[in-house]
Formats: sequence, structure tokens, C-alpha cells
Amino acid sequence: MSADAHALITERNISKAGGLLHSLVPRAQLFSYYNRNCECIWSSDAGEDYEIENFVADLPWEAVEKLARDGESLRRTLASGRTVFALPVPGDTDVTSGLLVSLFSKNDGKSSSFNPSLLASILEPAIDLIAESLVVSKETRHLERNLKAAELELDFVYELDQKLHGASGRHSNLAQLVGRSGRYLGINYSVLLIPSKRIRISATHSSWKNVNRKVLDRYLIDQLMPKLEDQRGPVIFEIPADENSEVEGTGYQALLCPLLDTQGNVEGVLAQLGRVDKSKFSHNDRRFMSHIGRKVEYVIERSFDSMTGLMSRSGFETQLRESYDSLKSDSDTHQIIYFDLDNLQLVNDTFSRKAGDDVILTFARLLEADLPKSAVLSRLTGDDFCMLLTHANADVALDYANNVRSRASTLRYLEGDKSLQVTVSIGIAGFDRSSGEGGNGLTTARMACETAKEHGRDRIEVFDDGNKSIVRRYDDMQLVAEIQQALDGDKFELLAQPIASLSEDSARPIYEILLRMGDGEGGRVATDALFSAAERYRMMPQIDRWVVSTTIAKLTEVHAAIVEKKALFAMNLSGQSLGDDEFLDFIEQEIENSKLPPESLCFEITESAAVSNLKKAQSFIDSLRQRGCQISLDDFGAGLSSFAYLKNFNVDTLKIDGGFIRDITDNVISESMVAAITQVAKVMELKTVAEYVETEETRELIRKLGVGYAQGHIIGKPITLDSVLSDLPDTA
Repeated sequence: MSADAHALITERNISKAGGLLHSLVPRAQLFSYYNRNCECIWSSDAGEDYEIENFVADLPWEAVEKLARDGESLRRTLASGRTVFALPVPGDTDVTSGLLVSLFSKNDGKSSSFNPSLLASILEPAIDLIAESLVVSKETRHLERNLKAAELELDFVYELDQKLHGASGRHSNLAQLVGRSGRYLGINYSVLLIPSKRIRISATHSSWKNVNRKVLDRYLIDQLMPKLEDQRGPVIFEIPADENSEVEGTGYQALLCPLLDTQGNVEGVLAQLGRVDKSKFSHNDRRFMSHIGRKVEYVIERSFDSMTGLMSRSGFETQLRESYDSLKSDSDTHQIIYFDLDNLQLVNDTFSRKAGDDVILTFARLLEADLPKSAVLSRLTGDDFCMLLTHANADVALDYANNVRSRASTLRYLEGDKSLQVTVSIGIAGFDRSSGEGGNGLTTARMACETAKEHGRDRIEVFDDGNKSIVRRYDDMQLVAEIQQALDGDKFELLAQPIASLSEDSARPIYEILLRMGDGEGGRVATDALFSAAERYRMMPQIDRWVVSTTIAKLTEVHAAIVEKKALFAMNLSGQSLGDDEFLDFIEQEIENSKLPPESLCFEITESAAVSNLKKAQSFIDSLRQRGCQISLDDFGAGLSSFAYLKNFNVDTLKIDGGFIRDITDNVISESMVAAITQVAKVMELKTVAEYVETEETRELIRKLGVGYAQGHIIGKPITLDSVLSDLPDTA
């Protein structure tokens, strides 16, 4: 039975559980089942979700086996903010057969009502049904494989397939196919040739060690490959014996398998030349090579970009790892050159997506036109290209990059009387033996390219450890993974800092919620570093969802005390969350589910975020105030037009920018600004809060100026939210 038939039976059996899955968990957007090879066998949604595909592909199978042994599930947040929930599916032995993946929306996945343990128990009947179906499918495959007519060939193909999926790299995958297929058929010379992709991989029997293989390769490309143009399966050619034969005194047969690109054109050949025992090729040999040819095409398709024909990101990253072994000494270096087309999106928006594709293809051909023999070229994604320049120093890479940039100056898209110039930003980074296998070369080259874009575009930057802006960006990238782990594992910490009234003896408890993250060594990550990384890589909406959901969940636990004390808790929201179309719905849903009085919640929005998202901020503020929540405009006074914009926002409180408070006792300008803000707030009937009140002198001065509330260490230092809530019922 073919692999496709096996997958069809498995899919049909598993799909029987589809209705049961959605009836058990109706909130899930889709369910998918992946086998041990990380292949999607069945999905409740006909479309492809590449985020889930990448999540499963990057998940080590050892981690899945550990989940199965420990009886646990796995929860992760994708880059889009959606939540993935995965459960291992047992087989008929101790080996896990696959993974059941369910997908939840951003709001459902971050809601406090999302309970992984409960989900696992609810899905248990469906897991049992899927496992039983897989056992039946496996037994069927076992019976089919025992058919004697094809037992030897199927066993070999099956073994080769396992080796193929277990191999770590593109080159090793193809080498497996070439070498093992040649040994299986008893071949003198096996060779894979794809000229357009600069691929040549061969395996030679000892009897042909003295044969001129370069001449053979040229003969295959020039004479035999053209004869394969109308062929879709392996073809046998007779190579007669003559005085010019590469094998002394004998003729031989050649079994050639054409390799097709995604458009069905012949782009290469897998050739088996001459059998060691001089026997003829049979129909079974052609059938076998047809299987091998399809597997070669599969590896090529996964390793090369379908549009440009250049190596894909996965193939390129494998090439980086393999190139590490080719470093000849401690002083030998490889260089990575990262290219980014600056204004491709403008071409797409002005003309069409096809126009953008034409620019990408033109640039790809430009890079190939003068490609050094030692170089490997890749289209990573979209308008990003990368080149590995082996055994070269930074000066060589810089010369090449300057040449590319010079030739790219003619790159423009023309349509009618309209035209757009397309420029390229370039980053260069090297790696050597001290960098480890592959090092951080690709990451640092991309960072240098981003710096080139930030410094004006159409320029070249070389990575330099001494460049603080690049090093900071690198630190941010390292921190992103830790932030994601904290999100997925609920490992953030919430603190609360009191805000006290200056003008009246108010017993109402008011606190600002503060977020902290541990560094894994008993300390905490600096807040400026935490939010720098989160904002740069647009993780703030995920973080804000976590803060809102977790805070509301904790407040709900002391609902009665909140109501009795009329306590107020303020949460900070980022500008990125204001721009998230679904964020307002998320907050309203959380409030609705909690039954907390909305007047116990305040949301702080910075002045700069509100001004940069003016229309959305107005709608956001109005919606929450209509519900009963309070809104505080944070860092007020920092902007040049603060007072001009103030009339656009229907807020309750102005939180004066801390820069004015820190030096207010020594700076008459700061004192005047605070007085002006206070006066405007009084006219507009708004409350005012001063942050960073650290001394008694500061507190007395702002009180005289008319500031209503103060926050700072002299008022109270931040403590854990849990401590505040546990003491709330006893608060006087």
C-alpha cells in the first residue's frame, strides 16, 4: 500500500472524531492531527495554517514523548497572539503515535477562564478514539507491507524514508538518496545533477574510481538531459562501448530519472550509470527509481524557494551549520550578507502583488548573475535574501555588497508612465570557529541590515559588537524568547503601588498595577529592557492581555472587598494594544465574565500612545467610560502639544509626567508646568496624580500647587498584588 493510501486511511479514521472534538470544545477554532514526522494527517479546517505548521515543525519529538510520559499537555502562544493547545496521542506500544493540536483565538487563549487541565480531561474520549483508529491503521499497513511481491523494495524505501526525515540537513538528505539508491541497485556511478541550483552529489563504486566523472557529468547534462524533456518517469539509455568510452572495453546502461520543478519542467537528473554485475535494468528498477526521484523532488521543494529557485530559509540554515565544518583554521571566517528590498511594499500597493513578484525575481537574477563560486544564495522570505560567502573576510564581503548595491541602483518597476525606484539595504556579519556551529551570523547580519534601514536605507552596515544600538537590539532578541516563556507559563509577577490623596482624608484604596519578570537567577529583568524588547517585537498586546486577564481574575477572588472598599486598580495599556482591533472586545468580555464593578477598574494610556492613535484612542476611551471604567492619561505634559490634544480625550485623570516631579523642588520651570497642568485639570474637572514623589518636600510642594494625588516611595513602595488583595478586607 502506498504512503498516500496509508495517509488517506488514517485521515478517514481520525476524521470520525472531528464531530466529537468540536462538540466537546466548541470554542476551539480548529483541530489538527500530526504524525511523528510532523505531517498534518487531518485537520478540521480545509485551509492551511502556516503558524501551526511551523509550531509543530519546530517542536522536538523528545518533548512530545516527555509530555506523554508525564501525562501533560502543551500550551503555547503564536506570534499572532492565538493560543495553541497540544496533547500527545498514544500508540499501541509505549511510543507516542502523534499530536492532537487545537487552536484558540487571542481572546479565548488569554482569558482567565482558559483551563488546560480541564481541556485535557474533556478531550480524553476523543484522544482514545483517535489512538484506537491509529492502531487499526498501523495493523493494516503492517499486513500490506508483508506482501511478498514487493517486500524487499518496500522495506528499503521505508528505511530510506526514515533516514530522510531523520537527517538534519539538505545535503545529507540528498546524499542519503544518491548513495543508498546506488548501493541498492549495485551501481558503478550514481550522480544527482541540478545545474540551475548548483547541485552535484555523487557516489562511485571502487571499480570506477579512475573514471573521469567531470566528463560523464557534462555528457549527462549536454546529451542525455535534453532527451528527458517529454518524459515523466525513469528512462533506460544504452551507452555503447567504443574507444572513447569511460569504462575500458565495455558498454553499459544508464537509468536516468528526470527531476521536475513545480511547473513540471525538467530541471535535473538522478542518474545510475552501469551495474557492477553488468546486469540489465528491469521494470522493477524503473519503478524503484521513480520512488527515489519523487523523494529527491520532495527534498528540493522543501529546500528551495518555488518563485526564485533559490535556496529556502531552512535549506540555508542547514548550509550554515554544515559550512562550520569547512572552516580550515581559527583565523578562517565565513561571511553572511543580508539583503532587504527597501520599498517593495510600495510597489505592491501602487501597482500590484504581481509587480512586487517581478521585482523579487529581477533582484534574484541580479544576485545570481555575478555569484562567486564559493557562495550560497537564499531567499529567506518575502523581500529578504541572504548569501553565505565561505572562506572570506569582511573586506571581500563589503566589496561584493557594494557591487550588488551599485547594480541594484538600476532596479525600478515601470508601468505606463509610472515608475518606482527600488533600493536595497544590506547587512554583513561574519562567523568563525569561536562562534560555534553556525554561530549567530544570520541573526547579526539581519540586525546590521535593520540598522542600515534605520539609518536611511540604500546603504550597507557591517555588524560591530561595539555599536551600542546593534548590541541593544541583540539583547532584545535574546529576551524575546524569555518573555514568550513567561507568557506561556504565567511566570510574570504583578505588583501594586498605592496612590494617595493629598487634599482629603480618603479611605478609598487606589493602586497602580506594575508588571515584573524574573531573570531566572533570583532577580528581575530591568523593566526598560523588558518593555524595549516587547515593543520592538510587538509583544505588548500579548502582555497587556495577560495583565488585564490576570488582574481581573485576582480581583474577582475578593469581589466583596472590592465593592465594600470601593477600591480602584489602574492597569497600563500600550500604544500597540490601542491599535489592536480586538483588544477592546477582549477587555469588555473579561469585565463581563468577572462581574466586577467597572468603576473599580482604571486604564492608563500614555499621552504619546493616545495622540499617535488618535481616532482609535478616542473610540477606546469613550467605550470603556460608557461601561463605567475610569481612564487616566499617563505621562501628561511630555508632548509639545499636550494641552492642544487634551480636549480630544474624555478622561478622568491626568497623570503628570515624572520628569516634572523629580526636580520640581529645584527647577522653577518644572514647578510652573505642574501648576499649569493642575490649573487646566481644575477647569476641566479632572483629577491629577503626580508620580515619583520621593521626599516630604516634594509632596508638600505639589499639594500646595493643587495636585490631588501622589504616587512614589514616600507614599508606598510596590508590593505583590496578592499581598495587597489579602489585606484588602482588613483595610481601614
